[in-house]
Amino acid sequence: METVEKGWDEFWAELFRVKHRSTIPGIQQYDNLVVDFCIETLKLQEGDEILDIACGAGDHSIKFAQKGLQVTGFDISQTLIAVADKKASDAGVEVNLFRGDMREINFVKRFSGAVILSHSFGFFNHEENLRVLEGSFNALIDGGRLLLDLMNPYNLPKFQKTWSKIENGYLLSEPHSLDAPSGVLKGRPALFVDSEKARIILMDQDAMSNNDIRMYTALEIRAMLEDVGFKRIELFGQNKLPKMPYSANCERMVVIAEK
Repeated sequence: METVEKGWDEFWAELFRVKHRSTIPGIQQYDNLVVDFCIETLKLQEGDEILDIACGAGDHSIKFAQKGLQVTGFDISQTLIAVADKKASDAGVEVNLFRGDMREINFVKRFSGAVILSHSFGFFNHEENLRVLEGSFNALIDGGRLLLDLMNPYNLPKFQKTWSKIENGYLLSEPHSLDAPSGVLKGRPALFVDSEKARIILMDQDAMSNNDIRMYTALEIRAMLEDVGFKRIELFGQNKLPKMPYSANCERMVVIAEK
């Protein structure tokens, strides 16, 4: 059987963020809960503008638009932006979508709220991660709020090796591994057995590095947010209502920061 390597935007982004995500039981209900939580905690009203940073295939962007918000979303993957654009069109909502790098946010005082969901913060070195927060701060109007939905570094999921049937093949996902000295959750190697074309698809280095996530503690993330100018900072332990206080054994670490 032939073995090939493919990059993130070339293959893996759509496989993980679209095809595999659609097989997760209850994912639509989960997305609804997340969006309702975001709207309440960001104190958004119909007609307000929201920035969906690293929006992936637009699942949350579309639901924000269906709630009456004006939505701008971007992602590093052009493949995912194309999927998101089609999904928004099919849903009959307007979402401003474009390919963009979260380290280069150039909006100035435009949005009432901004979100980085699905633990999509921490992909870079510390200075670049700080730049993401700076760009988010600049994009918000005075009084605007940023929401970071992160894994809880003190209570990480029990990652396991799994096989998943996806369309014309099978996805093997290896567990993430935490590099304790660096605080980086290393990207999981994966392979896809393409039954239709009789080949095995592996992740290239680009695809692997795209899954590395720097895990910040609450103390660290608070200091970073304050450094870029955010004032009132709140932490919650889950990304759905009712609001739950953050603690070491919570499922998530959700951070709300006000400009």
